[in-house]
Amino acid sequence: MKSYQPKNKISLIIIAFFALLIMIPEDATAQRFGHFAPPRPMPRPMPMPSPRPMPAPRPIPPAPRPIPPRPLPPPPHPYPHPYPYPRPLPPPFHPYPVPFPYAYHPFVPYYWGPTWYPIGFFAATLTTAAIVISVENTNYNYDDGVYYVKESNGYKVVPAPLGATISELPKGYVTINVSGTVYYYYGGTYYAKDTSKYKVVNAPVGAVVAHLPEGAEEKTIDGQKYLIYNNVYYQPISKDGQDSYVVVQGK
Repeated sequence: MKSYQPKNKISLIIIAFFALLIMIPEDATAQRFGHFAPPRPMPRPMPMPSPRPMPAPRPIPPAPRPIPPRPLPPPPHPYPHPYPYPRPLPPPFHPYPVPFPYAYHPFVPYYWGPTWYPIGFFAATLTTAAIVISVENTNYNYDDGVYYVKESNGYKVVPAPLGATISELPKGYVTINVSGTVYYYYGGTYYAKDTSKYKVVNAPVGAVVAHLPEGAEEKTIDGQKYLIYNNVYYQPISKDGQDSYVVVQGK
């Protein structure tokens, strides 16, 4: 069977033109020849879902109140006092009627020798002659008229504890007679005879001494100056032409 073959080129052009018209979309053809295809119906809008309500924000819990730090306890005192706290207050001042004339003179601490030390002095070691004295379940170290308490790195001088007894008085003591009673004085401490020993006692009112140790403080009462040592009040006087001190109130 023979295929159809055009006889000339014009036939080929016409065939190609109609083939091209068939291949062009309808919209483009209508627009080219002034015809427009009917508008396509617009799709119906889909209903939009209603927006979900936003959840209410959760309330922020209040921050916990800061807890103030507890105050630290005060550090222990490096040198504990030999007497229990609170310390007893001195009694009201009622001076002893002094039969000697008041004579103020500047206070000069007295030094009892190379083995005596004032209250508060710290020693690293003691001599071999030191002994241990127990008073009311408290141990003291006694060495030649001076009383110490043991600490972690040495020994500290403290006032003589009342009731402590020693077998021998320190060198340099003086004898004092007050209303017929004999007392012994050394380094600001008073002793009384107790059988074969000597016992530390309170300062007897009316006792006259020529020297006071380091640590005495001046205090003015009713225009007169007094010296206070270990809670004992002394009044400066003149006795037999010598500057002295009389106990006007004990502790």
